[in-house]
Amino acid sequence: MFVALDENNRRITLTSHQQARQLAGGRFHCPLCQQRVFIKNGVVLPAHFAHRQRPIGEGEPESAEHLAGKSWLATWLRQHERPATLEYYDAAIRQRADILIHQQPPKVLEFQASPLSIPDLKKRTTMYHRRGWQVGWILGRRYHDSQGKRQARKFLTLENDRLTLWYLNVQIGTLSRLQLKDKGRLWTHYAHDNPPSQQWQSESVDGYRQARQIALSLQKRARPWMRLQALAYERRHNLQGAPWVVHNQPHPLRHFGVPELRLRIQWLLIFEGRSFTAAQSQRFWVSALPDVWTPLLPARTLARVLDTHWLALIKNAGLIGFDGSRYQWRQLPQWFADIDRKLANITHSSEKDCG
Repeated sequence: MFVALDENNRRITLTSHQQARQLAGGRFHCPLCQQRVFIKNGVVLPAHFAHRQRPIGEGEPESAEHLAGKSWLATWLRQHERPATLEYYDAAIRQRADILIHQQPPKVLEFQASPLSIPDLKKRTTMYHRRGWQVGWILGRRYHDSQGKRQARKFLTLENDRLTLWYLNVQIGTLSRLQLKDKGRLWTHYAHDNPPSQQWQSESVDGYRQARQIALSLQKRARPWMRLQALAYERRHNLQGAPWVVHNQPHPLRHFGVPELRLRIQWLLIFEGRSFTAAQSQRFWVSALPDVWTPLLPARTLARVLDTHWLALIKNAGLIGFDGSRYQWRQLPQWFADIDRKLANITHSSEKDCG
């Protein structure tokens, strides 16, 4: 941590190695637990305070990434003339925020470099909201890779009606905002010494590869796919011959552990060939995508996003139409007897759509 209290209970914030050398030999204690702390002033980490003994009930000591990340964010805010307090301790909730930005309403920034359960995420966010503060969660490197993206899903928020995540790469010194749009992902990168830059990543999928993955999942008897295969057999379909339209124009949410492909096929097996209302379609997605996955989003957000995206896709493909009260099928999608016939009959347009 960077903040401690001196013998006169004055707040001391370490900001440099030089300051730490000047304060060497002083007596300091932790604002939360009141235990003695000492200054660590090595060459690898920023100068910081550390407990001599870990307080009872606290988790692992702060990682190097967490220390460096808080320091980076505090410096970035100062450069942009945003008044903020590093490691703001609030006695009312006995919580130490990584950074509190002094605006109206105040906003907490939490840099999350370690694992955090959904109940703890919801609890901490709720505590800040009850204080009348906004909260922004910024994710460390463990949430950047393909496996970490599933864990990042619970931090999704809405900013300007866009699904949004924030990341901080301490190693390269870049704060990044990721916005998920229907056709891709928009990255905005912020660094200390450079103006913001943007990067667009179009969303595409290899339909051939997805089709083969379905077959492989069935060969391995993966339970979700076996259950879906049973439903397909009831409808006299072979899951390996699912229509090509299910592979088209995927939503970026699939990267975050949302089983979009499987849900599209399940939706077809339920609604194909019969008229349905918008409410019936949305209820399907609501039942499939529990709100507990995304505690920081308004209820039913994932369901609304994927339902809207899917209905627009199959409507634009000429498969369904809306008469003002119900959706009607204009043309049924083509199912194939098996994967070999599916791959042999892929159309030029499907190849183009599937990337």
